[in-house]
Amino acid sequence: MTGKVVRKERATIKDVARAAEVSPMTVSNVLNGRLQFVSPATRKRVEREIERLNYRRSTNARNLRVAEQRSIGMVIVDESPTFLADFFTCQVVAGLANALNRADYTLSIYGVPSAALAQSMILRNYEVAGFCAMISGPAEERAVVARRLAELEQPLVLFQQTADLGDADVCALRQDDLGGGRLIGDHLLARRVERMLVVTPRQIWPAVESRIAGLRDSIAAAGGHATLTVLPANSESFADVQAALSTYLETNPLPDAVVGANDPIAIAAMLLLNDRAVRVPEDVRVVGFNGFDAHRYSRPHLTTVLSPAYELGEKAGEAMLQRLKSGHFNAAEITLPVVFEQGFTT
Repeated sequence: MTGKVVRKERATIKDVARAAEVSPMTVSNVLNGRLQFVSPATRKRVEREIERLNYRRSTNARNLRVAEQRSIGMVIVDESPTFLADFFTCQVVAGLANALNRADYTLSIYGVPSAALAQSMILRNYEVAGFCAMISGPAEERAVVARRLAELEQPLVLFQQTADLGDADVCALRQDDLGGGRLIGDHLLARRVERMLVVTPRQIWPAVESRIAGLRDSIAAAGGHATLTVLPANSESFADVQAALSTYLETNPLPDAVVGANDPIAIAAMLLLNDRAVRVPEDVRVVGFNGFDAHRYSRPHLTTVLSPAYELGEKAGEAMLQRLKSGHFNAAEITLPVVFEQGFTT
C-alpha cells in the first residue's frame, strides 16, 4: 500500500441538505434510520449526495449526550455471510472483545462484503472511538478499503496486513504467517517432498498469501527443485474442499504433500485421501495451519502451525486503548510469532 492520506475539509449536514434539496432534519432522519419520515425517492437522493460529498459525522458533531465514546468498531470485510464461523476470525474477535471489556469498552462488529462497503452506513454514521479491520480480497482492493477506513480520521488497527498508509493514525498487527510457511516448507523438504499441493479458499486473505510466500521462500532456499501448486476451492467448507481435491486428483498424480491453508481444509483433504485408501502420511503427507482445537480430533494427529489468534486480538485491544489514552500508537506494526507443532501426518 502506498500513497499519503490527504486530509480533506469535511462536508457538513447542511451541505448534504442543500445538494439534495431537502432540510437538514431530513438528512438527519436518513442518517439515523428514521425512514418512516422519508419517502424512498428522497432517501435515495440523500444517500446519493452523502456518498458524492463523502459526508461523515465528525467527532464533534456526534450526539452530545455521550461525553466519551466507549465502543470500538470491528469491520470484517468477508464475502461469506457466516464470517464469524471462521476459527481464526472468532478467536481474534474474542481476544479483542475481552481486552476492551476489561477496560469497560464495548465492541460493535460489522460484517460486510467488499462491494457493499462503499454504501455502508458504517462509513458515514459511526458512533465509535476507533476501528479495527480484517480485510479480505486482492491486495489492491484491500488497499482501497484500508485507505477508506483511514480517511474516517479515527484510530485504526489493521489485522494481517501492513500499515503503509502515509501519515494515517494506524497500527498493523499480524502473526508471522510468512515464517510459518517457511517452517512448513523446511519440514516437508527435509522429508524429500518434491510435489506440494496447497489447498486454499477462493476468497483471498493476506494471511494465506503470506503462508504461500513462505513456502515458496523455503523451496527457493533449498535450490528450487520442489514444485508447489495452489488449488483454490470454492470455499473452505468441507464439501467444497473435498470437491476441489477430488477433481484435481482425477487428472493429476498424487502429490507428495497436501498443505491446507488452515486446519479444517487440511482435515477435509486428509479424510478424502483416507476414503480413497491413500495412506497418510506414508503415501501423502498432510499439514495444516492455525492449530486450534479442531486439529486435535484428527487421526492421525495433524501437523500444523499454532496461531496466536486470541493473543492477536488482545494485543489489538491493548494497542487501541493505549492510543485512546495517549493520543498515538506506540508502534506502527506488531508481529506475533507462530509455533510449529509436528503431529503424525508428516
